[in-house]
Amino acid sequence: MKAPIFVLFAASALAACSDEAPEKKDAQLPVGTRITDNGVVEAPPIGSAPTIPTATGVGTAFGLTTQQLQDADLLDGANAKLGEVERVTTDAQKNVNGLVVEIEAEPDREVLLPLTGLEPVAVGDHWHLRAQNLTREQLLTLPKVQ
Repeated sequence: MKAPIFVLFAASALAACSDEAPEKKDAQLPVGTRITDNGVVEAPPIGSAPTIPTATGVGTAFGLTTQQLQDADLLDGANAKLGEVERVTTDAQKNVNGLVVEIEAEPDREVLLPLTGLEPVAVGDHWHLRAQNLTREQLLTLPKVQ
C-alpha cells in the first residue's frame, strides 16, 4: 500500500518542479490607479466610487458640472485638503476658465486658481480636484479675490 502513495507524491513533486512558466493573468486595476515617478502605486480609496465624470459643454471642466466643481475640495498631491472651491469663473462664452478657492488662513482668503495642473479625483462618493504640484504656500501667493 505504501508504493502507490509514494508514486502519487513523486508525481506531484515533479509537476511542481516543471520548467513551464506559470500562466500570466492580467489584473484589472481600479479606475484612478496610477504609478508615481518613484514607482509607488496610488489606488483610489475603497468604497463606492462615483461614475467617471462625463459632463461636456458650457459650464463644465474635467467632465464635471459647475455644481460638482463648486462642491469640490482642492487637494494636494497626497490628497490632503488645501481649500474648498467656492465658485467657478467663466469666459464670455460661459466656458469655465478658473476657480475661486477658499483657503483656511487667518483670516480666510479666496484666491483665483487657473485650471492648469488640476485633475479630478474620486474620494468616497464625491469628486474633488487634485493639484499634484501645488502647496498651500503657493496658493496663498495667487491673486486674492474680493
